[in-house]
Amino acid sequence: MSRTFRRKNQQHDYEWVLIDWKSRIPGVRSPRHDPRSVLGRKAIAHYHSDSQMTMSSTAPRWYRKVYDHRLRTRNNRQMSKWFRDPEFDPVFEVSHRHDANYSWW
Repeated sequence: MSRTFRRKNQQHDYEWVLIDWKSRIPGVRSPRHDPRSVLGRKAIAHYHSDSQMTMSSTAPRWYRKVYDHRLRTRNNRQMSKWFRDPEFDPVFEVSHRHDANYSWW
C-alpha cells in the first residue's frame, strides 16, 4: 500500500513546523513563517520528508539489530538449557515486528 493512499485524507497542523526556531527568544512569542513563502514551503517539505525522526517512525536500524540479537541470544540459551536437561521447561520470547520500536520510544 503506497504512502500516498495511506495518507490520503490526513490533515496536518503546521503550527510547530512554521516556527522560526533560529530567531526564537525565550519568553517571547516566536515568529512564524508564512506557509506560502520560500522558507515556509521549505519547512513544510522538510516536515513531510523522511529525513527526520517522528513518533510514528521506526527505531534506527542499528538499535533494531541489537534488540533482535539480544532476543535471539535469550531464546538460544533457553534451547541449549533444554538440550542439556530435557526436564527443563523452556520459555521462549516471541518476536514481534514492533518490539524494538516500542522500547525505543
